Amino acid sequence: FEYIKTQMQLQQEASALFAGKDRFRSPFHCAAATVRERGVLGLYRGGLSWAIFGGPRSAVRFGTFETLTAASQRRGMHQRLGTPTADTINGFAAGMAEAALCQTPNQVIAIKMIHDQSPRGPRQYEGLVHCVACIWRAEGVAGYFQGVGPAVTKGAATNAIRFLGFGQLKRLAQGPAGADGTPPPPLATWQAMLCGGIAGAVSAVATQPIDTVKANMMGIDGGRYRSAFHCTAELVRAGGLRVLMNGVGPRVCRVFIEVGLQFSLYEYVGRALDRAFGSSSKTN
Repeated sequence: FEYIKTQMQLQQEASALFAGKDRFRSPFHCAAATVRERGVLGLYRGGLSWAIFGGPRSAVRFGTFETLTAASQRRGMHQRLGTPTADTINGFAAGMAEAALCQTPNQVIAIKMIHDQSPRGPRQYEGLVHCVACIWRAEGVAGYFQGVGPAVTKGAATNAIRFLGFGQLKRLAQGPAGADGTPPPPLATWQAMLCGGIAGAVSAVATQPIDTVKANMMGIDGGRYRSAFHCTAELVRAGGLRVLMNGVGPRVCRVFIEVGLQFSLYEYVGRALDRAFGSSSKTN
């Protein structure tokens, strides 16, 4: 899903690599053409970068959120502002930390490798290590943070929506506490996956324009854009507003699965820690 989504996002008339009549006509055409040319493994181009950064990304996201949630509870923020607002603020900050520390270099590497395999791509990267080395030689450390502005903006917005949405859906699924103050039962695994998946899907649709701008700034010809605003203006001028939603279908599918799994694991690990240490590491 990620490969197809990114290829569709990068097919912009404003791009120096725009393929014209040779471009991918739809997500299905993209998948079929890639498999025909490069085999099934072609759909996983850039996937190793996601696998390497997957653990650190989740650790930073959920670790930051839990730390901020504990701090906000101590300071009475949940009582003053309400849990949904506190979750939104903490999720926003967690998303910024994840994007700045992990997500940006992860996606710069993956997107350049995917763009390299587009219909007009130069086919210059032999693999992950070669791509990393090429970025280093061309731009140094700064090359791994190309497009960091929209990446941080998107990361903050998506996580604010996800943590808020998951928290609201979780409380709805659990029901109210007992009359004697007994907390509601924990979510079943399938409930956590569904709540997380729905929250993730909503966040994907809401932030797709930012994600498209980010992808194009991280692409092989991303250096031609002076800023996120310049990139947005160029994309819209050449292809209209609709191009900002390119690839939204595959992204929704990928995010629904990924975020559903992440939140179900988050719930499971939280309960395991509660049992191990005999204290509540997070509230219902």
